[in-house]
Amino acid sequence: MTRDRNPGNLKAVGARLRAARLALGLTQKDLYEPLGVKPATWNHWESGKRLPDPLVMAKLKDMLGISMDWIYAGDPSALPFSLARVVLDDAS
Repeated sequence: MTRDRNPGNLKAVGARLRAARLALGLTQKDLYEPLGVKPATWNHWESGKRLPDPLVMAKLKDMLGISMDWIYAGDPSALPFSLARVVLDDAS
């Protein structure tokens, strides 16, 4: 997991969160409500303004199978195959 908070890395983390959410056909509300975070908090994460809370991302992994390795480091190897295929197709 990256602790590098430079703007490029924060944007990349946010873009991966957004790509995974869109690949699953979910709205931000579909995620922030069950995860117990405020709408503005989720928006800051997706827009790359703040680094997501690792404890919340662990809940996201349990809920949807979106690996923390994907979120923080961009490693798709632990994503469910169907999700990885859609996310990687969207990213290219």
